Amino acid sequence: ITHRIAHAVASGVHDPSQTLAVTFTTRAAGELRNRLGQLGVSGVQVRTFHSAALRQLRFFYPQFFNSSLPDLMPSKFRFVADAATLCRVANDKDSIRDLAAEIEWAKVSQVAPEDFVDEISKRTQKPRVSAEKLAKVYTAYESVKKQELAIDFEDVLLLAAAMLEEERTVRERVQDQYRYFTIDEYQDISPVQQRLINAWL
Repeated sequence: ITHRIAHAVASGVHDPSQTLAVTFTTRAAGELRNRLGQLGVSGVQVRTFHSAALRQLRFFYPQFFNSSLPDLMPSKFRFVADAATLCRVANDKDSIRDLAAEIEWAKVSQVAPEDFVDEISKRTQKPRVSAEKLAKVYTAYESVKKQELAIDFEDVLLLAAAMLEEERTVRERVQDQYRYFTIDEYQDISPVQQRLINAWL
């Protein structure tokens, strides 16, 4: 991937200032950035999906929605625990971890709380907690998060994609900035990451 980007820049096919390389992890982004530097390529933006989306949200959100971006919570553990308590579902450490993982799966798969039970029934691997209880906790979690004016990491991708889809001015400005994309490990992207890529394109 590094050599592909370097070749495209060196041959004049890509403008480095309009190139965005996207990775899954901060570590991979750092390695890609360093390797490009070793090949003498500068000006290419290398970011994780979340970093790229968050940067765009922080820049455009206040301009178009007349409010600051809600706080990004470093962990959803407390919010999931609060939601589980409200729904009278076990809230020990292992249960909260499982609940959080199911909520993350739903959000990156773009499954709304009201569709959760149906979508779970299609999965071969079933969760430990019943789908009905999970749907209640998921709904409560979203409610608690809204009351606290907070967003989670999945919201960053969902909000960025929605902003680009709904706000033509934002979309055009982002598309003017970035014309060339490279996605590391593309085969592993989630539905919400694909939605964001589509919006960028």
